[in-house]
Amino acid sequence: MTLLILAAFLGLITALIAQSKGRSFGAWWLYGFLLFIVAIVHVLLVPSLRTATSKSHELRDCPYCAEPIKLQASKCKHCGSEVVPLPSKAETHGDGTKIAWNRVAVLALSVGITFIIIRFFGVK
Repeated sequence: MTLLILAAFLGLITALIAQSKGRSFGAWWLYGFLLFIVAIVHVLLVPSLRTATSKSHELRDCPYCAEPIKLQASKCKHCGSEVVPLPSKAETHGDGTKIAWNRVAVLALSVGITFIIIRFFGVK
């Protein structure tokens, strides 16, 4: 019984790492629950699905000459027109790593209910 609870929490480790890389929380939790040693190595080696901000994403078109300029530019380097600077995408969206606390709560609740059922109803 203690082994099941330990396996559930070890599966949570792989699921949280996978979620931060843009992967499925539930699938990686199950994978970590069943095969923690393999899953932890796998999740550390798997590439992130989150796209890194590159310079091509930090550009916009000038409203006057349609040439690409930086988001924070206040003057177009091609035509010299004044433009309104925009915040970068990294500033508006944060770092992109958010933990889905509702999934963590559901997982903790299911582990707790499983523990109660095993403890009080004598499932052996």
